[in-house]
Amino acid sequence: MRAFSLLAAFVMAVTLPLSGAKQRDWQTGKILDSQRQRYFAGTVGSGSTNGTVDEGSGTYRGQTNSSSTAVYRVFETFVIEGDKYVYLAQERLRWRWSKAANVTINGPVKYPAEKRRLYIIDEDGKEHEMEIVRKTLRLPDDKK
Repeated sequence: MRAFSLLAAFVMAVTLPLSGAKQRDWQTGKILDSQRQRYFAGTVGSGSTNGTVDEGSGTYRGQTNSSSTAVYRVFETFVIEGDKYVYLAQERLRWRWSKAANVTINGPVKYPAEKRRLYIIDEDGKEHEMEIVRKTLRLPDDKK
């Protein structure tokens, strides 16, 4: 009996957080463009100086060691066309081994837009989160 109550408590503990998860309103859109950009963010490094100054002659004798590494921020930018809006969204690739969403230009994509965030499911079935940079209202198609 005790094992049954422990099992029931475990099942409730696992399913309650899942039932409270926010359901997204997935829509189907079209990938119009994709582009990768690198921005110089600065340098990281250290330096040290050892030496002596001879004030009488105005000379400096010593050694300087410094090492610095350039730091870049990498973004993948996507243009996604939906039924009502066209979104320009940016995914930041935080690590060297991070991969951008695997999508095909002019191919379909599932997405929801929530506030300033856009999520897509790529062709590998992975969910990617992006920041919406620009949202443009689509003009109605001219049908004559």
